[in-house]
Amino acid sequence: MANKKNIKVGIGVSFKKDPYDAAVEAANKSIRECGEPTFSIVYTNADYEQKGFLDGINSILGKNWVGISTDKIFNSKAGYDPDIRIAVMSISSKYMHFSVAVADNYRKNPKKNAFLAVKSAVENIHADKYIDAYIQFIRTKKKDYGSIIRNPPYFVLTYISGVKILNGKTTPGYETEFISGILEYTGPHIPIFGGSASSSLEEYVKNKADNFQFADGKLYHNAAIVVFAICNLHFTNLVEHGYKLTKDFATITKVDKSGYEILEINGKEPIEEYARLLGVSKKEYLRGPSNYSFSRPFSVVTEDGTTIIKEAIPNPDNKTLHANFKLYPNAIVNITNIDKKETLETCKLSIDNMLKDKKGKKPAIAMFCSCSGRRPLAKNLEKIDLHNLRKKYPNLPFFGFYSFSEVGSTKTLSAQSHSQTVTSLIIFDELLSS
Repeated sequence: MANKKNIKVGIGVSFKKDPYDAAVEAANKSIRECGEPTFSIVYTNADYEQKGFLDGINSILGKNWVGISTDKIFNSKAGYDPDIRIAVMSISSKYMHFSVAVADNYRKNPKKNAFLAVKSAVENIHADKYIDAYIQFIRTKKKDYGSIIRNPPYFVLTYISGVKILNGKTTPGYETEFISGILEYTGPHIPIFGGSASSSLEEYVKNKADNFQFADGKLYHNAAIVVFAICNLHFTNLVEHGYKLTKDFATITKVDKSGYEILEINGKEPIEEYARLLGVSKKEYLRGPSNYSFSRPFSVVTEDGTTIIKEAIPNPDNKTLHANFKLYPNAIVNITNIDKKETLETCKLSIDNMLKDKKGKKPAIAMFCSCSGRRPLAKNLEKIDLHNLRKKYPNLPFFGFYSFSEVGSTKTLSAQSHSQTVTSLIIFDELLSS
């Protein structure tokens, strides 16, 4: 139980087979730990019937929650277990306020729908004009403006319908475009955390992938959720992965109209050229494409040296590649290489780096979004990663899920859609004014 002064957090987990019963059990466990929740977040196992989860959560929490179907779930209560049916995190704090907006069928115009959704969430926030104003007043009296700038009193959560494969047709989640729409309204420096709703990775590799979203007490099939949060507590965002840059570069010389289908690399057939850069034959690559795409993915290097991991997998024609991020002709990408040690302790590294920024502060909750493509990189990676985290930070409450796209920002990097990465949002039990 996170029995804190300024924030209480409850985490509930259920392994019950019936979705309704599992949802009721998990929700009750979460509120027993935190009391009446200010807001709740729910992650469900995508392999089970989602309507039962919806009805069960609504019966306990009403409509004051959001959620998504996920590949897999992990948290400080149950660790990693593929049999977790549902997990609920409830937050209770008079220093936090949340406003939800839904962009249903957002794929028709991802950028515009994101702009409208975040605008609605911001305009409809129910802030406390006394507490919020008082804390900001105290900050200006006690803090220097450098500290105030580095620690804004708000962030955005977003949960986007991820990639779908239905009847053999792949439909992107358009996460990059959706995030761009959010930033167009908020500006580039707002902290953002979240990820994509997903199917299980096991279904995805069979060319079957569907996902679901929850908001306003309803079940959605093709929606993106935006949550605007006022947070008068210290928090931080982090992005970590276990890859290193190499000397291998490629130019994406041709893409289709959508920007998600790679038609040429270095002016050549994409799969054949990618295999050449990897040092294997095309035949060898196609025997296990995920092994290569996940262990030696593409990356984009930003102007400050940050490496943003992206990936691409073969299309059924065994010639072209489907990218999980939008590309433009003549984009240059690096072919990265996995660092196995860092990959097996990515969550721990996130907390290590957090403590460099927030010395002396103890987290009330750490929220993680981890890429599903990390799971095949090493046997039992999911459990090893959490073992390394819990060994060093045994009392850390955390709440996470595996996703096909991780959304995150840092203090120097605007929000992005990442791959093969762990993004995190960590909230502390300390007022911004203290």
